[in-house]
Amino acid sequence: MIYTEDFFAPGSTYPNDNVVELIDSYTSEHVVYKKTTVGVPPTGDGDGAIYRKKGTDFYKREWTGYVNILWWGIGNTLSNYTETTARIQKALALGYDTFFDEISIVINDSLPVQSNQKLLSKGCYIKQSAAVKEIFNCENKSNISITGFSLEGLGTDYQPSSSSKAVGILCYGAQYLTIENNIFKDFTYSGVSGLRNVNHLTFKFNRVENSFDVVWAEVSPEYPFGKKDNTGITVGGKNISVFKNSFKNSSQGITIAENSEFISISDNDIENTILEHGMYLDAGISNMTVLGNRIRNTKKVGIKLQNNDDHTNYVCNNVLISNNVISDTGVGGDGILVNNTSLEVDPDNASIIIYMPTFFAKNVVISGNVVRNAGQHGINVRFVDGGVVADNMINDIMYAGIYAAFNKGVDICHNNVRTIQESGIMIESHNDLLNVNSNNIDNPGARNTGGEDLLTGITVRYNNNYEIAIKHNKIRGNDNEAMRWGIFVEGIVDPAPNPEQSTFEIENNIILKAKYTDLRFLNGFTKLRRLRDNYKTIQNSPGEQP
Repeated sequence: MIYTEDFFAPGSTYPNDNVVELIDSYTSEHVVYKKTTVGVPPTGDGDGAIYRKKGTDFYKREWTGYVNILWWGIGNTLSNYTETTARIQKALALGYDTFFDEISIVINDSLPVQSNQKLLSKGCYIKQSAAVKEIFNCENKSNISITGFSLEGLGTDYQPSSSSKAVGILCYGAQYLTIENNIFKDFTYSGVSGLRNVNHLTFKFNRVENSFDVVWAEVSPEYPFGKKDNTGITVGGKNISVFKNSFKNSSQGITIAENSEFISISDNDIENTILEHGMYLDAGISNMTVLGNRIRNTKKVGIKLQNNDDHTNYVCNNVLISNNVISDTGVGGDGILVNNTSLEVDPDNASIIIYMPTFFAKNVVISGNVVRNAGQHGINVRFVDGGVVADNMINDIMYAGIYAAFNKGVDICHNNVRTIQESGIMIESHNDLLNVNSNNIDNPGARNTGGEDLLTGITVRYNNNYEIAIKHNKIRGNDNEAMRWGIFVEGIVDPAPNPEQSTFEIENNIILKAKYTDLRFLNGFTKLRRLRDNYKTIQNSPGEQP
């Protein structure tokens, strides 16, 4: 049999038959070429594999399904990185669905992918040797799938910029993109990056596992904020699904960019974020579900939802965070945090910046999550207008089990809060229509040292809380009387500056094993609407056996 490179070699004397049967010089497979005048490149000698020129005649290779990258002579033995890159670029430019065999490749430039193209591999390894260069570029393309690759970045080309191209797959503006069953390693910005205008992205069954560690990511003179932009995936746009992936050893796990909508993040494993959060969900995200993820060993927050970040119209709304398991967050790291970090100027003194955001996340449900061993609060909810925190299991928390401030119309109910170092539930200032109902709080105040107002079952602090109801909760300290108070209310001035302030209802709570009086009210609590039917540990009380 005749080999392809011999048949098509310049000066070949093999006859130019209409149909020739050859052996591929690179893959040793049987191949048929037929003469053609259709689809021939306008200049040159063809594309090197599909269309080949012999003399003045063009031949087209017979094939079905995917073309194979090996047909262009790309394999383990090709050591010229520039030549390897050029051949792959040439093959992909044809736009055919392309199969990458189980080979190892090193490139030194990006590989542009065409619209309506599928890239399939059964374990092809591609390493990028050039600095700040993506491997696959899908920008502004559509209907693409990338499956089965092992992609590795340079690992030493970090830039403190969200526009960095040190990524595995760059997909700004891409539509209908599926990234499935790939491995990403040591991309200093992200495994996949598409901060803007991505539409219909599915990222599933992938693994991002870096060799980076805390020392690599930490704050330094060169990087005063640390290498915080490094993530497993950073994308933004519409109709994004991140499903059944694993992320390990990145500064942050999953980042969803601001103003995104119709987002589903489900059944992912996130482990060992070395600088910041397991998930960072940025300002203005709407219609999002975060379901059934497992997050552990995060340097900061497990799941952070950012209401507003100096974007005047970016308000998060319609968010469900449910059935996630979050454990072992670092010092200052909440298990779940809903927050607003925008700043405003004091109207009486322009030189003073005050923390008083005016934007609220709307319709937020946090339910059925397991949060344990958090370095700050278990669930921290701030600046929510219309929300539910329900049926969560929260235990072994460094500060408050549930922390609430600056909320409107939020229900905190049916949560199981156990072994909390400070307050089981902390109600800070500026809450309105807050319902704290039917929670089980066991062994709060376990720290057993420090401010006694913190060593409580439920604490209501400071001013500007309106219409607070605390009902049907079961609160129990431990045998060492570490819990000082069952329910502790403080900071209400007398007379109250607003006639509606401190109109509380505290009823039908059960309080056991408090060190001091079970309920305490400080500073002229004058507007208590209802205090009744609360049960305490008192000898010979009605119903108690002698």
